[in-house]
Amino acid sequence: MISSENNRQTRERSRSNRPERDRPYTVINVPMGHSNSYLIISGGQGLLVDAGCQGKIKNVQTALEQNNLMFTDIVLVILTHTHYDHTGCLAEIKKRSGAKVLVHASEKGYLEKGMTPFPGGTMWFSKIISGIGNTLMVSKSKYQPVNPDIVVRGDYDLGKYIPGAKVISTPGHTAGSISLVIGDEAAFVGDTLFNVMPWGVFPPFANDIPELLISWKRLIAAGCRTFYPGHGKPITLQKLKASYEKKDKEK
Repeated sequence: MISSENNRQTRERSRSNRPERDRPYTVINVPMGHSNSYLIISGGQGLLVDAGCQGKIKNVQTALEQNNLMFTDIVLVILTHTHYDHTGCLAEIKKRSGAKVLVHASEKGYLEKGMTPFPGGTMWFSKIISGIGNTLMVSKSKYQPVNPDIVVRGDYDLGKYIPGAKVISTPGHTAGSISLVIGDEAAFVGDTLFNVMPWGVFPPFANDIPELLISWKRLIAAGCRTFYPGHGKPITLQKLKASYEKKDKEK
């Protein structure tokens, strides 16, 4: 047991000391309104995680130009889920790039219709927002429909794009929420985690809290050093563990 723990700590120290330039990919945070998209560049091509709010296409273009890339260099768009603030520019990005679009089977129908209901609130204020959103502001949840190219139901290997990359299912925020995990280094988690409040990473919106916490356990088990949320700044594994322990004690 002691030897195993020492080996684990040695691996973690080695990973923490690994310089960004030695990794086979580069992560670029693309602010897209009040949500984040992430452009991941590897081997001269780009993967885009989420497509932000409507009207923010110039932000993607700027990120591409700053890295000497064009829209046609985006080969895949991964949707962590299909809420309007993660799909707003998707149709235009797909048109300009010709990229394939990947989504979970549970959200395929929403994407094809161009409307995904607001999730349930997990706090008093977000419960009010959710109720208003699904009654008086239904039009806010709409976006331009898109037909997906890749529909996943479980883990999906993306190693042909980035070494060690795969999509895993992380339901809770929505039934079809997914995360992109790259080895034991980075995870792009959409709204499975929020980093907008100082005391934790629990999202203010989620349809299934018990399922969400199971997904947190799966992300912790992945052992990634950095988690990139749909809202807020990157999250450390330590902060995720602390947040999980706190929520687990509240059960």
